[in-house]
Amino acid sequence: MQEKTDTGMGERARCGKLPALWAPGRRAALSWLLGLGLGMGALTVLLAWLTGQLTRAFTVSGLWLVLGLVLAFGLGKFAERVLAEKLGQHYVAQLRGGLLKQSLTADRAPGLGITVARSTNDLSSVRNWVIQGIVPLMAGIPLLLFALAGLYLSAPPLALALLIPLGLELLLLGVLAPGAYGAARVLRRRRGALASRIAETLGAATSVRAAGGVGREVGRLQDAAARMAAAAVHRARFAGALRASALAVPLMGSVLLVGLASSAGLPASAITSGLLLLGISSAVLGEFGRMVEYRQNYKAARRILAPLLAQLSARGTGAGTRLPVGAPGNTPVVVRLQPAAGPDGRAWPTLLAGPGERIEVGGGRAAQQLLHRLATTGLASDPQPHGAWVGGRNLGLVPERSRRRLLGAALSGMVLERGSIARALRYRRPQGSLEKALRLAQLFGLDVDELPDAEATMLRRGGEPLDDAQRAGLLLARALLEKPALLVLDGLPGALSPGAAREAGRLLQDYPGVLLYRGTLPGLQPTRGWEPQART
Repeated sequence: MQEKTDTGMGERARCGKLPALWAPGRRAALSWLLGLGLGMGALTVLLAWLTGQLTRAFTVSGLWLVLGLVLAFGLGKFAERVLAEKLGQHYVAQLRGGLLKQSLTADRAPGLGITVARSTNDLSSVRNWVIQGIVPLMAGIPLLLFALAGLYLSAPPLALALLIPLGLELLLLGVLAPGAYGAARVLRRRRGALASRIAETLGAATSVRAAGGVGREVGRLQDAAARMAAAAVHRARFAGALRASALAVPLMGSVLLVGLASSAGLPASAITSGLLLLGISSAVLGEFGRMVEYRQNYKAARRILAPLLAQLSARGTGAGTRLPVGAPGNTPVVVRLQPAAGPDGRAWPTLLAGPGERIEVGGGRAAQQLLHRLATTGLASDPQPHGAWVGGRNLGLVPERSRRRLLGAALSGMVLERGSIARALRYRRPQGSLEKALRLAQLFGLDVDELPDAEATMLRRGGEPLDDAQRAGLLLARALLEKPALLVLDGLPGALSPGAAREAGRLLQDYPGVLLYRGTLPGLQPTRGWEPQART
């Protein structure tokens, strides 16, 4: 179900759209909101008519009836706000999941600051548009139509007191909207730049302090913050104009209504009903400026989010995930790697490897990038006919559960996820034996008995309280658990302690699957090498 949802989200995003609001899980809330809007619109007309009747002949029972209708109107608004929040949170949760999945699976992931900014500022703009834009429109349009009908039925000229301000307000909002959109886009860029700069500065805190650059970095951050503040003030001018016009123009309606009623000689009951209808309508019109502001913020956020969500696609489960029958590498134990050329233009020869082969990868930076892409995405972004296959199955297309059974990887620079050591050791194979994982970890220099809570010790901030050698041992043990058909290692041997490195070399020398690695380990001898071809 989730794969189908991701595919649908990706297809809409490729057309520049976000997921449809009318979708499973949200249809009931939308239906209730539409029903509430129609009900409160009819209630408004009834309330205005009864209030007019009170001016003709006051009765206590009539007063209580009007007060009861006012209470019902308030309860309807209360229910509308709660349903709107549920709707907005459900919608944003879907977007947040897609955004985080894209960030985790992209070949080139965005910076931490950018990701945080997108998952807060941009998603908040989407939420605001749903909750305080779409929902008020769903409730407000029926109310305006009912109010217009009520004014016309009370006295046809009174309808002009609502039509004229409504037309003028729509005209003003249409003129101001493009400027608000442009200001929102500029502010988003400045916010993203500031968030990225803050994240990168904090990540380099040690080197900044060591070089005595705290004052300089704070100054650069303040400059970026000043640019963001200027953009925020510029956007506020448009936001203020939108809200001011939306609040000021409806006041004209009251003046028009009094003038029209006086010129037509309408009774007090008609004037009372008209003023009540116009007052409730003015509250809706007063929200139009805020709606337009939220709409422009939403459009600016959509322009950023849609290209990211367009990269989402479901992993396959059918024939498309396998090599054709008879193709080289389409056997249960053979690994076939056919990468696309790297950024430097050098092409990689097709690699066919069988069980027990230990392949040392050369090529410097190109090799490092290839192993990282292979380990994290299974070369999913490489165009056809390129890709990576294990036992005939395409690593870039098979479901995650299948891929982690076929592929194990330990790369330098990997950061451990938050959780217990027991969870970290079996993160690739959650159903694997904890006892075997602990034995492997001890072999590679991580003895959990030395830790305060043994395997229940919680890892935080990328692997604390483990040191670098222990983290490397944990990553290697996790990659080796249950002996995947393809094992990818890059740079990790140098981080192991000397004793752990010897044990790792001895164990990997007899590894039953295909080993693809960079770096050296005592006792580990490659069966052959693999590197990109020189450019011609």
